[in-house]
Amino acid sequence: MRLVQKLLQRWLEPAVFGVWTVFLLYLVVTAQYTLFLRPAFGILLALAHFIAMGFMLAAVIRPRKKPVDASTAVRALVLLVPVLYYLATPNGRLGSQAFNKRFTGTGNGVAARQLELTFSSDEEDTPVYPEPLDGPIKEIGQNPTILNILLNPEKYTGKEVSIIGIFLRNEEIKPHFGGRETAVYRFLVTCCVADAMPLAIAIDSGESDGFENDQWVQVTGVFELHEIDGKSLPLLSHARLEQVEAPPFPYLF
Repeated sequence: MRLVQKLLQRWLEPAVFGVWTVFLLYLVVTAQYTLFLRPAFGILLALAHFIAMGFMLAAVIRPRKKPVDASTAVRALVLLVPVLYYLATPNGRLGSQAFNKRFTGTGNGVAARQLELTFSSDEEDTPVYPEPLDGPIKEIGQNPTILNILLNPEKYTGKEVSIIGIFLRNEEIKPHFGGRETAVYRFLVTCCVADAMPLAIAIDSGESDGFENDQWVQVTGVFELHEIDGKSLPLLSHARLEQVEAPPFPYLF
């Protein structure tokens, strides 16, 4: 028993900070942190890795003098909770369940409400949207994203587009999509998955029967924007679907 107490006193703190050092390095090297954070936060996680390493080395060089009691063990366990949670849910991407809880409908400005709108000084009631078309939110191959299309519907109306997203079949979305129960969507993230909001476009296709919820698909069809009861209905008509691998960054930013 005294041996266990001595080992805990000597190595508990270095072990906790060592776990965080390895965990943060893993998240940065593998880019797994993009499952819950914007890619821009990678540099902060890299900095946190070196800070954790510093604490680990300090704990090794200057070992704890007080014996480890129950409160110390509880604090150490609390520090490891995020790591344990990640290990329990290694592929914790947002999917159809999160969509059902967070979808707020369609309509003009839906995508813009997820962004911070600014207003011109001359016309206070006129929103000025950011310019997403040349930004990093495009997919490889320069295909538009759902966000590109919803922010610039007039640019794509009547044209064939090809987008990548998550397939959804859900009767609860029928009121939002003119009676259609199939859609393709992705989550728009401002900071982290806690603020993620789904952006969706309805699919009008006879090929959707072979697909299941949470499958990543590439949908090619003619983009149309209909007005139903004063709300805008974004739709891909005559759509063709193909199952694809999830993109490196599953969210839109």
